[in-house]
Amino acid sequence: MKKKVILVIGIILIVAALIAISLFGIYVKNENGDKRNIIPNYKMGMEFTNARKIIASVSDGIASEKIFDKDGNEITKKEEGVEYTEENGYRIEQTKINPDDIKTLDNYKKSKEVLSNKLESLQVPEYILNMNESNGEITIQIPEDNFAAETESIIKKPGSLIFIDLSTFEAVFSTDYVKTSDVVARQGDLEAAIFLQIKLTDEGIEKLKELSEIYKETTEEVTNEDGTKEEKTTKKELFILLNGMSLGTTVLENIVYDNTIMIPFAASNNNDELNAAMNEAKTESIILNSGMPPLTYSYTNEVVQTEMKLETVLYYISAIFAVALILFIFIIIKFKARGFISMYLQIGFFAVLLLIIRLTNVTLTMEGIAGLIIAAILNYVFNYIMLKRIKEPGMYKETNLSFMFYTLPVFIVSIIFTFSTKAILSSFGMTIFWGIIITYVYNFIFSKYVFENLTGGKKDENSKNNN
Repeated sequence: MKKKVILVIGIILIVAALIAISLFGIYVKNENGDKRNIIPNYKMGMEFTNARKIIASVSDGIASEKIFDKDGNEITKKEEGVEYTEENGYRIEQTKINPDDIKTLDNYKKSKEVLSNKLESLQVPEYILNMNESNGEITIQIPEDNFAAETESIIKKPGSLIFIDLSTFEAVFSTDYVKTSDVVARQGDLEAAIFLQIKLTDEGIEKLKELSEIYKETTEEVTNEDGTKEEKTTKKELFILLNGMSLGTTVLENIVYDNTIMIPFAASNNNDELNAAMNEAKTESIILNSGMPPLTYSYTNEVVQTEMKLETVLYYISAIFAVALILFIFIIIKFKARGFISMYLQIGFFAVLLLIIRLTNVTLTMEGIAGLIIAAILNYVFNYIMLKRIKEPGMYKETNLSFMFYTLPVFIVSIIFTFSTKAILSSFGMTIFWGIIITYVYNFIFSKYVFENLTGGKKDENSKNNN
């Protein structure tokens, strides 16, 4: 009996240690002698932390301007001291970056869809995307974290593939011919290579065949002035722009394979170089697949402070604490000493749950906090069932079966939500998922042993079996 009491006291102390670790963490000294907490901080949702607000406004700038004199001749070179105004008889034609006829609600919606595609493809867990239908202004809010700057940079890039003729500076191939893109890795005899593979529409394939006959390398025999003959190689190259980024010049046969454009990003045996190239190619693929917005936008950003006020947080905490206190008092009155021990162990359960949430890097949104509350309630229900059956044979097994029956639908839903890319769903799903898992594991390790050996549950069960 003494041994059992000592083990129970040991369990109580272990639970106390877990509570302390969950509240305060574990501090160790680094190489500089400074202390740091090896337990990660909570990863809070956007409503609890600062957010980056990105504003995309339809550009009202001027793309080009032409000036004509009284006779209708275009002035290509301005003279000093001359004011080229309509008052002085000059006619000025300006081409807007976004002509008025394309500033339509339909184009505003298409532009918003392009941005939404990027955010979804990047798997940004939490964002807000709104649009002003009167002027097309799009507002995006994303968490102000280590990835905010990179995400903003990707949002700004247009998804485009353009081939430009070097002699005329004319675009001879555009994004309209692109069907989809993905990243492929090829292993050669000496090294591996990373490519962005771009598949084309049927019209794009025909256009590519047409261009391949023009922009290529040719060799012909020429006769020199002295009568000697030699072979001369000439190239007609294209200038390539991918998502606004210059890829230099090339002949098409260098990047075309089986009617597919293959843009190389790396060729190496170094895994770090290949991984970096793979990530870069994936990013460019996401941008290209998201599409080209029909309008040109200018971007600004600002950091937005959290709207969650301290008073609001304290209000919710007070309400939750009041409900928890009522539940604690009820179970203590009903089960006396066992109820008191149960409440202590449930505090330990919640501390362990919070510790797991920190270690598994779960984003805590308002929905996630609701999930924590549901998880605590489920553990309370588990303990209530166990206390009611404390003197019954096989009380722990029966408690598990009852709890599984009641919570199985909730557990299935939590698993489904866990795999969502949306933070509001994944946070809710993961907190409940971990809550149910820890309910089984924690109570098996701690509660079962304490109640079976300290409160006479085991003894009662054995006596009933003997009878």
